Amino acid sequence: MRTALLWLGRASFAAGLVFISANIVMYFMGLSASYNLGDPSKFEFFLISLWHIGIAFACIGILLSLLARRC
Repeated sequence: MRTALLWLGRASFAAGLVFISANIVMYFMGLSASYNLGDPSKFEFFLISLWHIGIAFACIGILLSLLARRC
């Protein structure tokens, strides 16, 4: 279980870094780096930027890695 938590933590942290770096690259390209959680057919737009998603994945990864070290 410890190794599984450690691998999940590392993978989640890596995914978070990918999202954050994608946001930085898209920012310098002049593009809007966001994901729509709303329904575009109803003109509902709830945009979340990629760095928010990246921070969430990175925090989950750090917590999983810390949890794996305590087990």
